[in-house]
Amino acid sequence: MKKFVIILSLLVSSFWASAQGTIQLTLRWNISLSRYEVFAKPSFTQNNFPWGPSQISPVLPSAAPNATLVITSFAAGSWADNSKVYAPSVQPSNDFHGVESSGGPINLVANTETLIFSFVFADGICRDGLRLFVNSSDPQSSAAGMNGGDFRNSISNANLQDVYISNYANTGTTCNVCNVTAPELSKN
Repeated sequence: MKKFVIILSLLVSSFWASAQGTIQLTLRWNISLSRYEVFAKPSFTQNNFPWGPSQISPVLPSAAPNATLVITSFAAGSWADNSKVYAPSVQPSNDFHGVESSGGPINLVANTETLIFSFVFADGICRDGLRLFVNSSDPQSSAAGMNGGDFRNSISNANLQDVYISNYANTGTTCNVCNVTAPELSKN
């Protein structure tokens, strides 16, 4: 009987893990609050989702200050800019930052964004062109100048399975909102 209970619980947890949905990420500039914000959008709904050890990696223009990002955590634990590579020879136009958390419970609603963390540069200035690391195409840890740094995005669940799937709207941030006003026409 004990074997049966163990096997059954393994099957149930295995099914739960495989049935677990996925999470997408995005990064954008909040013009009214003057900060960059990272959001998660799950394909599933779950209260107290056990968000485990994770990394989300902003990619910055190399003209950004070579300094630690000033992070404010909102969900899924406490986030910190723990690893950085500035203008590596494989991609000198960018800097790479690995922002990590050991995780924490979070309420998620399917197809609804949740603010995970925000950040600013130490000098407080906005810069265009920030995006999130693309696991399939950005430089891997063995690439020239990456110093062995692994900047792949990952989000672990309670079973330490990666539920991160991709980024969305990841074409690069813009600091300004352009409001175009049509000229007035007058009859002479």
